[in-house]
Amino acid sequence: MHRGDRRSSGLVITMLALVFLGFMATQWYERQRIDQVHIEGASGLSKSSVSSIVDTLTSQTHRGIVLADVRLALESLPYVRSASVYFSGVRELTVEIDERIPVAHVVHADGSLRYVDASGSVLPHVTERTSHNVPVLQSTDGSNLSAADVQRVVSLLVTGSRELDSELYQSISEVRFDRRRHTVEIVTDDTRWRLGQMDADRARSAFADMNVFWNETSQRINMATISEVDLRWKNQIVLRYHQVERPIAGGAAV
Repeated sequence: MHRGDRRSSGLVITMLALVFLGFMATQWYERQRIDQVHIEGASGLSKSSVSSIVDTLTSQTHRGIVLADVRLALESLPYVRSASVYFSGVRELTVEIDERIPVAHVVHADGSLRYVDASGSVLPHVTERTSHNVPVLQSTDGSNLSAADVQRVVSLLVTGSRELDSELYQSISEVRFDRRRHTVEIVTDDTRWRLGQMDADRARSAFADMNVFWNETSQRINMATISEVDLRWKNQIVLRYHQVERPIAGGAAV
């Protein structure tokens, strides 16, 4: 009986010692100050804004930092889609940024170009100079596109980025939307592509036809001679060529 009591007492003392050491370790850890913050995934689109938030964390103790609050502050930035914040060392903190990547430009009311992300959200002016090879969205009559128009055209672009040959997609310079007819035209380096009225299924079919023409036919003809590729009919492609100037007497041309 006495031997059992001694064992129980020893176990209790050991447990108390472990609890005490854990408490002291926690207290020591929470008093440590952050001296380095690592930022990952942020480009010129968001880096300055992210830095302005996380730089304030330097010299703060672990106890003074609420990671959830830092994450919410970062995700309130216009170019940040989501963020992850965690302690990566005793005195280090890491911030991982998932940015909103521009897929197009749209002409703003003041005439400036603004980036648009894959959800169709128009993003604010970027303070740091960046370079993204994205097409310009505009109306055929020069009027400003509404938010609904932008989302409709952007959804078409997102489908195109998945379906089109990468070289063909990268050659897109403009996407023109007819607000009255709700039809779409795509302008590439050499040619204008008429797609007509688009929904998700029709867009996939039109892009499949574009791929066939691009990969199989455009290699055999001079695309510079074609003014328009008409894809308004399923599995049918109509080509319209530039008018050829004909010389007349005296060296003039018509």
